[in-house]
Amino acid sequence: MQTLTEKRVFGTKFGTTEVFVASETGLIGVTVSADQIGEFGLAHRGPVHAVAVEDRGVLLGTDEDVLHSERDQESDDTATAQSRTFSSVTAEPFGQCVAVGWGPTGPVAADDDGRVAGVDREHDTDPDWTTLGETEGVRAVDGELIAAADGVYRLSDAEIHHVGLDNVRDVAGHGTPLAATADGLFGLGNGWLPLQDGAFDCVGSDGHGHAHAVGPAGLVRRAGGADSVVDGSWESDELPVGSPVVDVDYGSGIVAAITADGTLCVEAGDGWRHQLLGVQKVSEVAVGPGQPDE
Repeated sequence: MQTLTEKRVFGTKFGTTEVFVASETGLIGVTVSADQIGEFGLAHRGPVHAVAVEDRGVLLGTDEDVLHSERDQESDDTATAQSRTFSSVTAEPFGQCVAVGWGPTGPVAADDDGRVAGVDREHDTDPDWTTLGETEGVRAVDGELIAAADGVYRLSDAEIHHVGLDNVRDVAGHGTPLAATADGLFGLGNGWLPLQDGAFDCVGSDGHGHAHAVGPAGLVRRAGGADSVVDGSWESDELPVGSPVVDVDYGSGIVAAITADGTLCVEAGDGWRHQLLGVQKVSEVAVGPGQPDE
């Protein structure tokens, strides 16, 4: 297989952001500066089904376990997204994982039977996976929300609660919650409010009024206007590549989309930039919180 590493020279004016792509080949780590896509390569080899990243670190779900990397990137000027190392979250492997996220007290993961479990890293010095609840099948975890075949669930410290809808394919849990379902795109206001009709596959937002979703018309973005994503209109947003979008995510002032042929597209307010990563069967993209300039 061809090398997955490419180096580009780009400015440090905007600092750097880590972007991670889950694929059958492995976890691809990409270093991004604003919308400039820099070095990328394998951060973990082997099929990765899910990835989540925030200040507490990077989580990834595999066929055997949930892995975690919490290395402080600021401590090493030569560190890149693909140079992280990963270890098991707990001493006992989780098993096959289809979705991961960061809950109120630590990692949250779901298996292909619909079991949702969490680890309390804040209060337990030797944590283990504890079952929080069962669903008909988890599709995604974001913030304190879970997308499942039988609806949206909200995470608490010790359990999950069903909060509406059905056949939910993805959620955006920061700011005003959004849900992509087989029946449409919904936002949480006075109950779940319909925003767009048709089958939607994924949704992402920054929690401050900016959002993208993938539905029957392809990629759409929330048009400007009011601060809340439940207000205003949605408009088409065309990528500079022909492959359909698999997932979209926000972080560190940018929006990233990954396509079915493994092309990463990044936008920071001045149009989309893109780079083919050389991997197939991608499932998710996750944008990190970013590092400021030195």
